[in-house]
Amino acid sequence: ALVWPGRAAGGRFPYVAHLLAVAVAGWAVHRHGTALAVGLALAVVPGHLAAVAFAAGARARLDGSRALEDFADRARPLLLAAVALFTGAATAAAVLAGTPLPVAVPLALLLFLTRLLLRHGAHRAPVCAGLVLALVPVPAAALAAAAGLLVHAVLALARASAHARP
Repeated sequence: ALVWPGRAAGGRFPYVAHLLAVAVAGWAVHRHGTALAVGLALAVVPGHLAAVAFAAGARARLDGSRALEDFADRARPLLLAAVALFTGAATAAAVLAGTPLPVAVPLALLLFLTRLLLRHGAHRAPVCAGLVLALVPVPAAALAAAAGLLVHAVLALARASAHARP
């Protein structure tokens, strides 16, 4: 659920971001061991619940908004609350699994933001760039990628078009 969101965008290569997310998770588990896999697996359900709560809250705010700016002002704190909730859950999952926090939490957050962005129809190029950056074998690469995707998520998911029903 963290690496395979519900829908793929159209285009020439619709699943490239999904495959990159799987590659990032697999490469990280290969480098850091099975404890990371357990930590990521424990974070799946809280990630799904946080994403569902964010989507439901954003749709409710979209229905009650009179202007796009009003919606954006109401959606950003909701997104940051969902990210904070998931970060806490990912931290607890990493502690339970015995995974070092600087390895597990940024990677889990990166995969969570990937799921949110792809599920809500955001452009794949920034998501793919963040995932490719996470493949670099430098300890801070996943953290930098997660920070970049967080900025992109705050901008992209505060748009009303990200929450319109198909």
